[in-house]
Amino acid sequence: MKIETKRMLKKIKSINYKKMDKIVDIISKNNNKSKLYIKFDIFRNFLKREIGYTDYFRGDYINLNEEQKNTYVTAKSFYRIMHYLNNYDYIYIFHDKLIFNKFFKEYIKRDYINLKKCSLDQFKEFLDKHKVVFAKDPIGECGHGIKKIIVEEVENKDELYKELINNKQFLLEEEIIQSDELNEINPNVVNSFRVVTLVKDGQAYILNNALRVNQDKSNVIGCTNDLYFSFAEDGTIDSNVIDDYGNIYEEHPLTGKKFKDVKVKDVKAAFDLCKKAALEVQEVRYVGWDVAFSNKGPVIVEGNEYPGYGILQFYKLKNNKYGHLKEIQDIIGDEVKNMKLPCIN
Repeated sequence: MKIETKRMLKKIKSINYKKMDKIVDIISKNNNKSKLYIKFDIFRNFLKREIGYTDYFRGDYINLNEEQKNTYVTAKSFYRIMHYLNNYDYIYIFHDKLIFNKFFKEYIKRDYINLKKCSLDQFKEFLDKHKVVFAKDPIGECGHGIKKIIVEEVENKDELYKELINNKQFLLEEEIIQSDELNEINPNVVNSFRVVTLVKDGQAYILNNALRVNQDKSNVIGCTNDLYFSFAEDGTIDSNVIDDYGNIYEEHPLTGKKFKDVKVKDVKAAFDLCKKAALEVQEVRYVGWDVAFSNKGPVIVEGNEYPGYGILQFYKLKNNKYGHLKEIQDIIGDEVKNMKLPCIN
């Protein structure tokens, strides 16, 4: 009991109160409720379900009944879900991008080199083959530890080699050339398409998807206030286009591309690619695949054994009144009881 109390207090101390106040302001304006009431309700739900203010906002908890809340994944239940669905002995394949690239070479469809194992001469040969490459920290997350290298601008390849080794940017990949359809939205970055799969009895299913698009000219997708939307199989957008605060966009703020006119021909191919990849390591049943729409078709950028659920549960996307746990339960059925979640009888 003391350990549980300490953990809860640690979470409370780590709250970003400035961001929470901004979210409380939005909820208050959208629902005509006092800020004091909303903060009290956030705290009440935190104690009962261990959800933070971000999940409270994204799930629209202020307007949900208890039965609806039981369909939502929370920080507490998410770890139990992953622990049950993903075998710990196999997740290293997804955690380290160097291992992942080797195992899923058929799916990444691009040239790469491992600086842990290559010589300086091999490094130079790799650079000579490509105009643009990206250096990555193999265990980096959220776009951190990524460096774009324009080869003709490199003045000293020996120094660059040492720099990348020192920065632990051991993975060097050739550039993905994004398709014209995605470049019309934002040509400055390879936009990241998250496809979440779940394996049941040797068959892979698509749980949900979301495309993440930078709002600005950054050339790396990062943990910023990006735009999000989902696709139907025919390549049209089947949701609202929103940012982290639930604002809805009709067009991209940088390029002016109208989202109603967006149609990406390779969405079904991307779904099929992810379902095929999901069967390669069936011990890890629940995976979030990051896909890029290249000029040669969809390619897998990486797989995440920690798929994330936040954006998938954002009610502003499709105005749903149910959460990600329902999507999981719809596939695995009564097996969900084995997870021993408090909301499952």
